[in-house]
Amino acid sequence: MTRRALLSRTRAAAGLVASAMMCAALAALPGPASAAADHQRARSARAVVGPALFDDFNYLSSTDQQLTQHGWTLRSGQGGPGVSGATWKPQNITFATASGNSVITMRSGTNGTAAGTEHTEIYQQRKFLYGTYAARVRFSDVPTIGPDGDHMVQTFFTISPLDHPLDPAYSELDFEYLPNGGWGIPSSALLATSWETYSENPPQEENVSTQERASFNDWHDLVVTVDSGTITYYIDGRLFATHGEPYVPESTMSIRFNHWLIDLLGINSRKTRAYEQKVDYVYFVQDQVLTPAAVQTAVADYRSQGVTFQDTV
Repeated sequence: MTRRALLSRTRAAAGLVASAMMCAALAALPGPASAAADHQRARSARAVVGPALFDDFNYLSSTDQQLTQHGWTLRSGQGGPGVSGATWKPQNITFATASGNSVITMRSGTNGTAAGTEHTEIYQQRKFLYGTYAARVRFSDVPTIGPDGDHMVQTFFTISPLDHPLDPAYSELDFEYLPNGGWGIPSSALLATSWETYSENPPQEENVSTQERASFNDWHDLVVTVDSGTITYYIDGRLFATHGEPYVPESTMSIRFNHWLIDLLGINSRKTRAYEQKVDYVYFVQDQVLTPAAVQTAVADYRSQGVTFQDTV
């Protein structure tokens, strides 16, 4: 979550060598045995081991007790970022099946007034630092109801608390989509922003940001990797941004998704409108920098085994 309007907010294997005879024998095996061997070789080659979090968001509703048991909090009440006086609504976060997978829908919107503005956020515990963060997210350019044009922010990000102004231990990594622009950007844009620190009073920001001005309406695979010297952002397997020191995180962060309005200046209307951001899954593997392809293989493996949640971090 970026602070471009500081006054509006407060502020996660060894390979086996076989002989030619063995290779020929394996090639001659019937289909099911061959498929099993291929699956085992793929698992061995991947070698994704160690602490990890995977959640397929297979929940019943915003009040499902397993959400809390699995470390998630659905934000409520008021406070930044975004429109001052807006309310964070847990009940606007719903779960349903799409293409065989359970998907989160985060519904946010406004009637043109602060009191009639509703935001959504879901966040995990604060315990993540180096490693690979991934999520499949659907960004939306147009509202499901009402007129279009609001300055919405749809996100996948990680963050730690700011203990004092310009706290050097502060850490934040953002994927933010602006379907209708905002923060001086005139139209749709995707931003990847890495933070060193900030101060609200006096206003001061220390970050580096990469942006691409285009529509990203649809499902996208987002990956962020972090090691001791580099942050790398990918979208749909494509390198999007690379950031280095002094923006590499220094303290553990929580993983979050939120959906909110920057302001009420996008359009002048008192008609109710609502926008939706969707999330298919989230995945984190600790202290390992994975390629986007390796992330997809790991997620497919969880699903093939029927695993909808696992947390060993």
